[in-house]
Amino acid sequence: RQALSPQGSAGGVAMELVRVPVFVVAQPGVKVAPERHAALRLPRSGDTKDTSAWLAVGGLLGATVACQRSRGLNGPRGVSSRFASAAPTSTKPTEVVDVKDQNAAVEPYACPLCNRPFSKITGGGAVCDPCGVGFPRNSNTFLDLTISSAKLPEEIPDVEVEAAPEPEDEPGLLQRLPFVDVTDAIAERLGLPQSKEVEALGRELIKEPQRVLASPLQPPGTSTFQSPLVSFAYERGWRRSFASSGFPGPDEEFRLAQEFLKEGAGLLGDTLLDASCGSGLFSRRFVSSKDYSTVVALDFSESMLKQVDDFAKKDFGTDYANPKMPGQTALKLVRGDIARLPFESNSLGGVHAGAAIHCWPNPENAVAEIARVLRPGGVFVLSTFMPRGPLRAMGTNSNPYRFWTEEELQSLTRRCGLVDFKAITKDPAFIMVRVKKPMLDA
Repeated sequence: RQALSPQGSAGGVAMELVRVPVFVVAQPGVKVAPERHAALRLPRSGDTKDTSAWLAVGGLLGATVACQRSRGLNGPRGVSSRFASAAPTSTKPTEVVDVKDQNAAVEPYACPLCNRPFSKITGGGAVCDPCGVGFPRNSNTFLDLTISSAKLPEEIPDVEVEAAPEPEDEPGLLQRLPFVDVTDAIAERLGLPQSKEVEALGRELIKEPQRVLASPLQPPGTSTFQSPLVSFAYERGWRRSFASSGFPGPDEEFRLAQEFLKEGAGLLGDTLLDASCGSGLFSRRFVSSKDYSTVVALDFSESMLKQVDDFAKKDFGTDYANPKMPGQTALKLVRGDIARLPFESNSLGGVHAGAAIHCWPNPENAVAEIARVLRPGGVFVLSTFMPRGPLRAMGTNSNPYRFWTEEELQSLTRRCGLVDFKAITKDPAFIMVRVKKPMLDA
């Protein structure tokens, strides 16, 4: 700093070293409410670094060039002038085309790279011209907006690619057993898988046996739900085990979440994001409430999204994404990264994440992303496990899941700029939290 701006000199350039999370970049032109400044603090030496990558940003040449260009001056010794001459003098605004499926609402997504609206969304996928990338629509089921799925724009077709119809399989051994109709009826009433579903799962596992095992490229908490076996079992038994931790059951959890979500500014009749939706247990309930124009069911697991599709077809018919009945809520399926949400900043009135945060590999970055996409007055509702009872010894460094105390959740959400913390707890380990994004000062 002394070398750049010696004491008593005029027009010197100062350089500041800044330590920031590499994943989170402030959006230019976004006004921050005064209350949110209090949530920010300098990292301390004892802070853990396992969930965030930190980057020390410096560079004498870069700082000099930036400062000189911002003042409209030529760079020292002609260095920055070369950069200035190469910089574009004007930019052509990107034409944003709101593409609708027939009789459907506009799909409310943005590029996960730049967070700007897509240049076009077609039956075959979405294209971002400024980034020069496209994202495919998978098997007529969901839009894949993960960065790993990005393709060249010319690889995204303008029309939906019709999947080749699979030959109808003959009834397997289970469907040929005596009294199968009776056992299937009993299984349906109990919420258990029926013979046809079990056989379909078996065929899927035979086709892709490697997906049964956890992927070494994904954190354990994430890769668990990539398995078709886990995705199939989640709503057919796995979720019921949550009752032993105090979860009051899907219907009551939905009622509690709805009461919290209705506190969001302008959310009713708008788009609701059900993040880490799993099999769509709550997504379908939100759709049935008809309180929202669109419910976006987002998950990273392809096999979970397949379950959402299967259940939605049974509950709402094959046109659930583009309902023809007036007043019916549309259900949109998206594969996305919770720490890289494919929505514009300040665009959503509400986000729900039921029994999910304990599975997120980078919960701090994920909550910061949710705060980014919420508009002022928007609501974030989450539920998870507290480290109580049998869970006290879990959620440690050796366990892929992290369980949160009420105080930790309040600190986490506050550090991400969310306020007005409310919590509902139920012994031994259930907690549901509601926080809001502060309203901007006029």
